[in-house]
Amino acid sequence: MQKRGGSGQTGVAVFDHAFLSEYSMQDQKLATEILELFLVQLPAMVKALEAADSETAWNFATHTLRGSSATMGALRLQSLAAELDAMPFRAGDNIRLLRVQAVKAAAADFERTARKAFPAQG
Repeated sequence: MQKRGGSGQTGVAVFDHAFLSEYSMQDQKLATEILELFLVQLPAMVKALEAADSETAWNFATHTLRGSSATMGALRLQSLAAELDAMPFRAGDNIRLLRVQAVKAAAADFERTARKAFPAQG
């Protein structure tokens, strides 16, 4: 298994399938339901990062993404959110904007990987 956490993204797993399985008490249906709820909220969390126009909004957005990602086993997203959380907010900061783009890519990777592990049930 790839390492958990860290400041760089090299070697950070996209998704800890075992963590979500444990969190959902090995109930595939519950895991799928939890995952679907997270995936419905994920675009809003990313949008909140993009729209943050103050230190308070930035802190709220990064904390929300960090905590939610940790609960899901979305390791790369959690790691990126931790990096963003440690960054000071500066309006128009190009580094911050580039890291938000990395969050978007990691969110897409997570969704693809998690949907393979927990296909929607009908």
